[in-house]
Amino acid sequence: MRLADLLAGYPVEVQGGGDRDIERIVSDSRQAVPDALFVAIRGGQEEDRHDFVADAVARGAAAIMVECEIDCVPATRILVDDCRQWLPRLASRFYGEPARQLRCVGVTGTNGKTTTAWLLHRILHTSKPASAYIGTMGFAVGDGAALPNANTTPEAPELHRLLRIARDQDAVSVAMEVSSHALALHRTDGIDFDVAVFTNLTRDHLDFHGTFQNYLDAKGRLFDGLAADATAILNRDDASWRVLSERTKSHVLTYGLEDLSADVRPVTVSKELAQTRCRVASPIGEIDVVSPLTGHFNLSNIMAALAGGIALGVEVDALREGIAQVPRVPGRFEHIDEGQAFGVLVDYAHTPAGLQTVLEAARELTQGRLMCVFGCGGDRDAGKRPLMGRIAEELADLVFLTSDNPRSESPEQILDEILQGMSQTRGIHADVDRRVAIEEALSEARAGDLVVIAGKGDEPYQLLADGAVDFDDRQVARELLRQA
Repeated sequence: MRLADLLAGYPVEVQGGGDRDIERIVSDSRQAVPDALFVAIRGGQEEDRHDFVADAVARGAAAIMVECEIDCVPATRILVDDCRQWLPRLASRFYGEPARQLRCVGVTGTNGKTTTAWLLHRILHTSKPASAYIGTMGFAVGDGAALPNANTTPEAPELHRLLRIARDQDAVSVAMEVSSHALALHRTDGIDFDVAVFTNLTRDHLDFHGTFQNYLDAKGRLFDGLAADATAILNRDDASWRVLSERTKSHVLTYGLEDLSADVRPVTVSKELAQTRCRVASPIGEIDVVSPLTGHFNLSNIMAALAGGIALGVEVDALREGIAQVPRVPGRFEHIDEGQAFGVLVDYAHTPAGLQTVLEAARELTQGRLMCVFGCGGDRDAGKRPLMGRIAEELADLVFLTSDNPRSESPEQILDEILQGMSQTRGIHADVDRRVAIEEALSEARAGDLVVIAGKGDEPYQLLADGAVDFDDRQVARELLRQA
């Protein structure tokens, strides 16, 4: 695309150089290629990308977008007030505004985003034609396997590139996870969501947002921007739903498990180890659904996905089929079965509320003892560590503390901070070696017990002070069970 076409009609100041071809838009200088436009974003916890203008130009960037005068740079300079807010506009135009050609569903919340978005993707794909998914599990179109993403919600150039691919592969809808980071950093600005889904709001990412109110405000941006003919799907079981309902001018459709006034709610429920059956009351009548997803929290995710499908006009048969045929979401309450006499579950729960929800759901399925292996990430909100220790102690019979992704922090110090929330050490095992902790838990388990390995889900790595190493909780558990 010609630079003049990319900037046409925009109130920007262009200095130096004439019109030229732009082959790519990047905000990371390391991704710059010949004829790229480098956008020097600021904000969040990132470096000021103005410091990397010279690097981007050295790699071939033909133009730079900046917020201040930069001299002696052999590239066209575009001056704006806020590069971060301009980035999604440029990315959308560069890729032909693909979001305008798709029905867009955004899912936000602390817990449940991945499962709910994946369920919606399957529901929409079942109703034909194809749907796409963007989120923690990666990027997928139709029945294709998910390809990995760097972020839950990619930076704007990558996000619009994926939307372009989805549209070119004949997708007509996309279900995407929208993280609080993405909302605060304007990654999804300019996308007109047809449906926005709120799962829940509990403590997380305070290292980024600073306060819980800031966290709520970031989530609320998704609903602030909804048009009057769009639909907000809100969880009446979460106290934040009313605040969000007052922030949006769109139609509101609610769901819940406890609140009988919710528009979409279960009437009867049968929970089994391998599946969930329920009859659901909804604005389009009662719907009988069967899902391979188990646990109380997954029941809430199913209600959210059904509400989203109803808002988009999906027929009942497609709703049922999408819920029934969805494959288990990797690393989310995932059963590990190697023929052992006890249960093993791997889950991504890494927040106080997430851990509580998973352990409460696991308790419902446990005949014997409930055992929990978990840790807390380093260089992240340290305030949740004692909270998670207390929750594990209260809800599990045996707790095995270990490292999560310690990053640059001392693993021993993280365990000490978790222990500060625990009233006693009886029944508490601690080992910073995650493989050893998992092995100890599996060795301790007897028939009828259930071992929950929490915190990392389907992550295939562990982040240590000296870098990433290969480590997948599911693979490690399977290896140890086979050796037993």
